[in-house]
Amino acid sequence: MTGNEVQELVALQREADYLKKSYDSLKKNYVNQYVAIKNGDVVAHHEKIDAVLQKIKNKKLNPATVLIEFVHPKDLVLIL
Repeated sequence: MTGNEVQELVALQREADYLKKSYDSLKKNYVNQYVAIKNGDVVAHHEKIDAVLQKIKNKKLNPATVLIEFVHPKDLVLIL
């Protein structure tokens, strides 16, 4: 694994931490939508994932470096 890949993984972990702590706020604004998070900001959102991906590409962002998550109306427990 290269240094750049490690940095990207660390950045995605920060985005996941942001998602976790901000989920209630995101749920108020983006329920039933996909949100794309980069650098602690929502950079795109839409009900359809294809539209979110297009918005990300329009902003010249690499989708592999953006956290994309669906905001569910109810709290869910995911076991990974």
